[in-house]
Amino acid sequence: WKARRRFDMTRWMDGLGVIFPFEVDTFADTDLDVRFLGHPFMADEFRNPLRYDPEGSILLLPGSRRTASGRIYPILLDAFSTFRQKDPSVRATTLYPSEEMRTFLEEMIPEGLRVEMLPAKEGCAARAVLTSSGTMSLTCALAGIPGAIAYRANPLTYILGRSLVEVPFLGIANLLLGKPMYPEFIQGAATGVRLVEELEACVEEDRAWRAMEDADRLQEMLAKPPDVSAGHWLAVALG
Repeated sequence: WKARRRFDMTRWMDGLGVIFPFEVDTFADTDLDVRFLGHPFMADEFRNPLRYDPEGSILLLPGSRRTASGRIYPILLDAFSTFRQKDPSVRATTLYPSEEMRTFLEEMIPEGLRVEMLPAKEGCAARAVLTSSGTMSLTCALAGIPGAIAYRANPLTYILGRSLVEVPFLGIANLLLGKPMYPEFIQGAATGVRLVEELEACVEEDRAWRAMEDADRLQEMLAKPPDVSAGHWLAVALG
């Protein structure tokens, strides 16, 4: 497989600009000039729509795909429902990528459980997050919001994936940091009971401080290297 990838990539490309530092090693088995150019989330024009606020809501982010969200969102709702029994004033917010997904998610919210629905681009302030392992988990991590990852795939897909790919974490922030900034609860481990425990830990001051420290480190890791820009690299690559 590696030999085939090397042949395919070098046939069509002279170089490869990547947005994550670990991707340089990922493509080390090719003959391409692979350069880390910085992540778009660290560009001057990017504004993170999320921010940490100890008085903010609990973010429930099941992802942007219907099938996966249908497995994950009920677990997140169950955890929040139990968590708010101790503090009925706590709020929950779900960010949706499209009106279609908004309708799909709203149908899963139990009667009597209030969850604010906002467009993903609008963002909000949050004290903690329960999220799937996609791009939004990195957005939350860069904002310094403490949280946890929950993910449930199709059982067959999960078994096949585990047999083909070996990674220490699913969350992007966790992969970058080499540690579980966001503890991961995958497949059967993703339960309302386990996630309630995480929410209780997330609202503690110590967890919030650690999340902010991890966010600072992530921002340093993803910042554009001082000696190269995407434009300069592309100009040199094109000769």
